Amino acid sequence: MIPILSAQQIRDADQYTIDHEPITSINLMERASRAFVRKFSTLVPGGGRVMVFCGTGNNGGDGLVIARVLIQQAHDVSVFFVGHLDKATEDFKVNFERLSVLSEISQIASEDQIPNIPENAVVIDGLFGSGLSRPVKGLYASVIERINQSGAAVYAIDISSGLYPDQPLTDGAVIQAACTISFQTPKLIFFLPEMRKYVGTWHVVDIGLDDAFIQGSDTNVFFTQPNDVVLPLRSTFDHKGSAGRLLLIAGSKGKMGAATLSARAALRSGCGLLYVHTPCCGLNILQVNVPEAMVIEDEHTEVITEVVPADNVDVLAMGPGIGTNSLTQKALADLILHAKEPMVLDADALNILAQNPELLSALPPESILTPHPGEFARLVGAWRSDFEKLEKLRWLATTYQLNVVLKGAYSAVCNSRGSIYFNPTGNPGMATAGSGDVLTGIVAALLAQGLAPFEALRSGVYLHGQAGDEAAIKVGEVSLMASDLIEHLPAAFKKLHF
Repeated sequence: MIPILSAQQIRDADQYTIDHEPITSINLMERASRAFVRKFSTLVPGGGRVMVFCGTGNNGGDGLVIARVLIQQAHDVSVFFVGHLDKATEDFKVNFERLSVLSEISQIASEDQIPNIPENAVVIDGLFGSGLSRPVKGLYASVIERINQSGAAVYAIDISSGLYPDQPLTDGAVIQAACTISFQTPKLIFFLPEMRKYVGTWHVVDIGLDDAFIQGSDTNVFFTQPNDVVLPLRSTFDHKGSAGRLLLIAGSKGKMGAATLSARAALRSGCGLLYVHTPCCGLNILQVNVPEAMVIEDEHTEVITEVVPADNVDVLAMGPGIGTNSLTQKALADLILHAKEPMVLDADALNILAQNPELLSALPPESILTPHPGEFARLVGAWRSDFEKLEKLRWLATTYQLNVVLKGAYSAVCNSRGSIYFNPTGNPGMATAGSGDVLTGIVAALLAQGLAPFEALRSGVYLHGQAGDEAAIKVGEVSLMASDLIEHLPAAFKKLHF
C-alpha cells in the first residue's frame, strides 16, 4: 500500500531525505524535475511550443529546472516567472541563474505582461506547489485565469496551482490541468470527484524520498497496491464444504437479474456451496441460469418475507434485488437481530437500513456494507464537499464497527478503525446496472472462504475492478455489461496469483 501524506508530511519527507541521504535541496530539486521531464516526454510529443509558468517558490524552481532540461533536449520553450526575484527562494535564484545562460526568462509583474497563450501550446504549471498557504488572488489569479481560458493543454508540476493536497477548494483561482505529474506519492485530492477538472489524469514519479520515512508516517489514508490483495488458498484435500458456504438472500419479482448476477459472481469467486434464498417466482430463473446454486424458496411468491439460515452456513449476504417491501424489511430486521457473524449487505438492504437506522447498532461487528453514493447519502445524509463525505464514511465505519466501501472511481474502502484505502482498479464502463450486484457476490464469497471481513472487502473491490479492466480490453467501456465482469473474473484472479 502507498501512504497518502498531508502537505506537512510531504515537506517533512523532503527535509528528512535532505538530512539523511544526505542530499542538498538544490540537488533534490534537480532530481525531482528530471523525473518530471522523463514522464512528460512520454506523454507529450516533441516539436510543439512549451510555455513554462513559474512562481518564485520551490515549485517555480522545479519549473526552471524542467525548462532547462527541455531546452537541452531541443524543445521550443518559453519561460515566464510571476512576481519579483527579491522574494524568491534561494533554490529558485540558483536555477534562475543556470537557466539564464540558455534562455531568456520573462517577468510578469503586471497583468499587461501576461503573454498570449496559443491553444496548441503546452503549458507547464509551476506557479505553486503543495505548500500553498492561502487562496490565490491578484496577479497570480489573473495568470491562472489566462491559462485556463487559453484552451492549451496544462501539465501541473506535483499539484495544480491553487489546490491544497489535503483540503477542500477555496474561493481562489485554480489551474485546470489536463495532467498532473506528482512527486513520490499521490495526493488525497487525486481521488476526489470534485477535483477531477483541476487534476486531470495523474502520474506519480519516484524522486528518491526516503521510503522508510514515508512508510512510517502517521496516516490513515492509503492507496491499495496489487500485493495488498489477499486471495483464498486451496489445499489438496479441500472439498466444496470447506471452500465456503454462503447464503445469498436476493431477488424479487422483476429483479431476479440482480440475484442471478450476484450468485454467479459468488461462484466465480470460489464459493464452495451457494444457497440462494429467493421468492417463489425466482426458482426457475435461478435453476436455469445458475445450476450450481441450491435455491431455497421463500413462502411468498414475489418478495422475501422470512429467512431461516441453516446452521452450516458460514456467511449471510442480503440485498441485491430484494426491494423494500414492508415484509422484506421485517425479514431483514429479524435476520440482523439473530445474526452472530459478520454479514454482507448491499442495495435494497442498505435502503432498508436507512429507513430503520436503529438496525445499524444491531449489526454484527465487522459486517460489510457496499453502498453507491446514493445509498450512502441515504445512510449518512448529504455532504458539502468530498472531504466531508470521507469524514462521514469514517463516522459510519467507526461508530458501528463496520467495513464500508463507498463505490465509484477509486472506491474508498474504510475499515472499522477509520483507515481508508482507495482502490486503483476499474473504469467508467463499470457504471452500469448490476455491477454492484456482482461486487456483493465476490465479497461474500471471499468472506465465506475464510478471509477476514476487511480483507474480503478490500480484495473483492480490487478484483471487481480488475475484472472490469480485463473486460474493457475485450469489449470496450461503452459496451461493458455487468455479466462481462463475471466472465472476466478468472482473468482477474489469475493476474493476482503471483
